[in-house]
Amino acid sequence: MAAVKVDTERKPGSQVVLSVEVDADQVSKSIDQAYSRLAPRVRIAGFRPGKAPRPMIEREIGWPALRQEALDLLLATAYNSALDEAGLDPIDVPRVEVQQFDRGQAMKFTATVSVKPEITLKEYKDIRVPRPRTEIGDVDVDEAIERLRGRFAELHAVERPVQAGDFLTVDTHILKSGAVLIGESQTDAQLEVDKERLIPGLAEGLTGQTIGDSRDIRLTLPADYPKKDLAGSDVVFRVTVKSVKERRLPALDDELARQVGRGQTLAELRQEVHDELQEAAHQADEQRFENDVLKALDERMEAEIPEALIDREVNRRVRELELRLQEQGVKMERYLEYTNSSLDVIKAEQRPQAVQKVRLELALETVAEREGLTVSDGEIEEAVTSALAEDEQISRRTRDLRTADPVRAYFRHQLLMRKTIDYLSAMAAPESSDTMEPPAEAKELEHAGQSASERERKTRGKKER
Repeated sequence: MAAVKVDTERKPGSQVVLSVEVDADQVSKSIDQAYSRLAPRVRIAGFRPGKAPRPMIEREIGWPALRQEALDLLLATAYNSALDEAGLDPIDVPRVEVQQFDRGQAMKFTATVSVKPEITLKEYKDIRVPRPRTEIGDVDVDEAIERLRGRFAELHAVERPVQAGDFLTVDTHILKSGAVLIGESQTDAQLEVDKERLIPGLAEGLTGQTIGDSRDIRLTLPADYPKKDLAGSDVVFRVTVKSVKERRLPALDDELARQVGRGQTLAELRQEVHDELQEAAHQADEQRFENDVLKALDERMEAEIPEALIDREVNRRVRELELRLQEQGVKMERYLEYTNSSLDVIKAEQRPQAVQKVRLELALETVAEREGLTVSDGEIEEAVTSALAEDEQISRRTRDLRTADPVRAYFRHQLLMRKTIDYLSAMAAPESSDTMEPPAEAKELEHAGQSASERERKTRGKKER
């Protein structure tokens, strides 16, 4: 490490300016090292490579090239020495400005870095939050079973006039000012008579229509109609009904339980549905409770959040979105076209959540440090093993990923955050309760060597059948 003199100046936004000086002897040594690296590449007639007199070789190299090589050799070492001397742990890439670097002179440069902010965290052990307890009743079970019946409903052709909820096969034309609009006609179109889904007024206009009949329905197209030139226009929908089908729900009996594969009797089905709803309600209660605890913690913290941390979190969220799109076979560029958006807009939308997450993690890290909370190597090993076991695509890289420093650091951080949340939750509501399962983003292990982007794991519970 290079011996350096360092002065530090703290700036707003958790930035620190390091003013660094390296003595002339070390500058001279770096110039000699640069010469030794560059000299063998120089070809001078009558001399073997690197054997010509140094002044001749240096003239061929040129002082700008020699200076840059020497600067590159010394700067990184001097910067790291300055960090050690100042006791700083930067969170971003430094902005370096070299003021002086020449023969026989000390090297002088400044490096501006962002550091973790100073956290002011008020007393948090007095946080008290009621733990919600949602109880599932018969009405909730009835509604869930009705939704199940809807999923197993069958469509049957009928000869009666159209009613709400029917499924129709229709031919449609759109007329404006008495003329049929080209490109707006459909043949054998399928639609459900649902006023929540159709253009306002269309469902009501279809009601009572019979098979084979045509009807003109006057409508005003909504402002968000896909074709902008027609949005808000007064038009006529000319609809010919070609078939009508009604949805018939399965009977509410033991056969329904067997049909949906949840028990042999209606009573067993109701019990299974109740248990699943209760488990989901418990998980939702726990999440609301934790959110309230973390909100109370956030209210007790004061900190000036560095832009570097916010930018890092925003970029992580954008990468996470890109990964999800890739899983669906969609490229980011195409997604931006579909949504008529841009990368800058996406980042701006992600910023509020990014700020909140950074604040939360800083607060939790402060609590963990104060309370001496740690994560053991055994806990990390268990979490990595569990995550790898859930992702078959990366099973071939298990050994490398299990020992990779970024992967282990990522899981250490996530487990520490979970342990700290559990610690605060236990104080906020002392009565015992199952905790949520800690997050472990197995899908992102393939990318952990470059970045630690996270995605919430599914909470442990009954598997959906």
